[in-house]
Amino acid sequence: MREAMLGDGPLHPPDHVRHDVRMDGVFFRRASLHVPFAGALDPGNYSYCVMVREGGLRLETDFPETLAVDLGPGDAIAVSGLVPHVFRSPGAAAVLRAERFETHPMREAAASAEIELVIGVAPNESLALGSLMVGPIVVRRSEHPDLSRRLWKAVEMLEEEYADASWIDRNLVVRRLAEIMMVNFSRRLFADRRRAGGAPASRHVVLAIDAFLREPERAWTLAELARAAGMSRTRFVEEFKLVTGQSPGRIVSRMRLTAAAHRLAREHLSVESAADEAGYSSSAAFVRAFQREFGETPARWRRHQTAFPNVARGASPFVAAIQEMSAR
Repeated sequence: MREAMLGDGPLHPPDHVRHDVRMDGVFFRRASLHVPFAGALDPGNYSYCVMVREGGLRLETDFPETLAVDLGPGDAIAVSGLVPHVFRSPGAAAVLRAERFETHPMREAAASAEIELVIGVAPNESLALGSLMVGPIVVRRSEHPDLSRRLWKAVEMLEEEYADASWIDRNLVVRRLAEIMMVNFSRRLFADRRRAGGAPASRHVVLAIDAFLREPERAWTLAELARAAGMSRTRFVEEFKLVTGQSPGRIVSRMRLTAAAHRLAREHLSVESAADEAGYSSSAAFVRAFQREFGETPARWRRHQTAFPNVARGASPFVAAIQEMSAR
C-alpha cells in the first residue's frame, strides 16, 4: 500500500522533529524603564523571555559561565530564573543597586520610557532546569531576522489576545503562542549546532533528556538514559555525541551538578548531602567538579542565589501574577 504523503514527505513526522512541550501557566507583562537602570528577574523555577522593544540593555551573568550580552531594539533573550544575573541600561554603574522589574499588564499601553520590554514568564521547573543547563539564548534582529520577525509577530498576536478579556480560551491561545516562541528559540540553539557540524536534536535524545528533567534528583546511569531514549547504549552514545558534540557521560555529569546547584539554592542542603545525591564519593570531589563545571564553589553559588545580585526585596509583580492565575 502506498504511504500517505504530505507535501514532499511522509505524513508521519520525521524522527528529528522536537516533541511538543506544554507551557502551562505562562503569561506576559510589559516593563517601561527609565535610565539609569539595574534590575533582576525573580529567582526561582521560572523560564524568562525578555524582548526589547525600545532602548537597550545589557545582561550580566556568571553562570554557567561569565557572560555579558548587549541587547538592542528587536532583540530577545531567554534565560533561567535559576541563574544569578542583572540587567543594566547602557552606562549604568556596576554599583547601582539592582531593583525588581516594575511591570504592568499587557493590556495597558506602554508608558513613555527610554527602555520598553515585553517579558514572558513560564513557571515550569523542567523548563527552568533545561534553560539553566543551556544558558541564555539570544535572538538578534540583525543576525537572526527570520526568527526575530516570528517572535515579534507572536507578540502582536499576544497583545490582541490580552486586549480582549472576553475570550474564555484566551489562556490557551497565550500558551500556544508562547510554545511557538519557544520553538523559535530552540531553532536558534540548533542553528549553532548545525554550523558547528552537529545535527538537530533527535526525538530519542530529547526523550532521554526529558526523562532526566522529570526526575533530576534520580541518580541516572547511561544505560537508563539509553532505555529512556528507546535505543541501545552504543547507538545512544553515538547519536548523543553527534547532536550535542559531547559524550553522554559529560552531559550526565553536568545535569547532575545542575540539579545539585538547583537544590542548594532552594533547600537547606549541606554540601555533603548534595555530593552524595549527585553520586560523588566525597564532598571534596563534588566541590572540585562543581567548581570546574561552573567556575565557583557550591558555597559561593548558594550565596549568589540567596543574595540574588543585591536585588531589593519586596512585592514581586511576577509572583503576584502567578498567584492571581492560580486563584482563578
